[in-house]
Amino acid sequence: MANLKPLVSVIIPIYNVEKYLDDCLESIINQTYENLEIILINDGSTDRSLDIAETYVNKDKRFKLINQKGQGVATARNNGLDKVAGQYIMFLDSDDKISKDAIEILLRPINGKTHIFSMAKYSTQDALSDHHENIEIVSIKGKIINRIKAVQSSGYPSFSPWGKLYSRDIFENIRFPNLAIHEDTSIILPVIEQADEIVLVNQSLWYYRQVVSSLTNIKISQKNYDIFEKNSIQIEFAKEKYPEILNYVYKLCMNENDFIMMKCIRDGSSFSMILFNKLFQQNQEFAMISKQRRALYWNINLYKGYLKLSILLYNNEFIRGLAKKLLT
Repeated sequence: MANLKPLVSVIIPIYNVEKYLDDCLESIINQTYENLEIILINDGSTDRSLDIAETYVNKDKRFKLINQKGQGVATARNNGLDKVAGQYIMFLDSDDKISKDAIEILLRPINGKTHIFSMAKYSTQDALSDHHENIEIVSIKGKIINRIKAVQSSGYPSFSPWGKLYSRDIFENIRFPNLAIHEDTSIILPVIEQADEIVLVNQSLWYYRQVVSSLTNIKISQKNYDIFEKNSIQIEFAKEKYPEILNYVYKLCMNENDFIMMKCIRDGSSFSMILFNKLFQQNQEFAMISKQRRALYWNINLYKGYLKLSILLYNNEFIRGLAKKLLT
């Protein structure tokens, strides 16, 4: 008989987030679903983050604390995965927060099931409701390409590990690669492969905080070269296991390269333009192999003009959603 109140493990990597950590942890401690194990992984914070984490550990027995020293978010999540006891797993970034009923809502359609995950919509505005009605769900099964496209539905967190509640068995043989960034999208295809069913919940349950120090907002650096390893991981996965989705995976890689090239244009430094040229060359190669978008990458100067126009439009949420539908 299925456990009606299964343990849910919440994994929260922490690094220098003293300004937002209380908000994040309060959103967990006040969940309407209470059977939780909350694993905090402090990655050598130099601000008050560790003190804040220890306060919660001391006042609520559901919290556990792991300390590591500057090993990065991938290792932090992996250390959390190695310690989980729950039947279901959630990842939460320490500068984000969730609605009070988020875990209860995400658990409801997947409780008692294996090889499944649910996912909620998210908001970039700090105005989440703590009580949701008229909840609708959509269940996606079948071919892996259908599940990949479902995860990319507009308004959902796409390939990010947060925003989802997973059955534990999905991560039985999956760990994040040791990359400074893009470690999350590197594993999304194996994660989707392990999920026989994906459930979309039509409610915004996640507040995704956009802060200047966020990895998606910082300037171009050597870390951004991890995109090439990420692309290689995704393409090799498709070649070895699902050659029928290979052209679609090339398209996904081109999309992410486009996004990094957009950041290179914004950055404007000589270092960022070296990366831009390498990514442009890779997209030319991917376009030729997959016979997609060859005209888009025909001329680098015309492409730069296209990206500059895209930057002007990118802040519009409707335009972003439309672009996602057109490009995937």
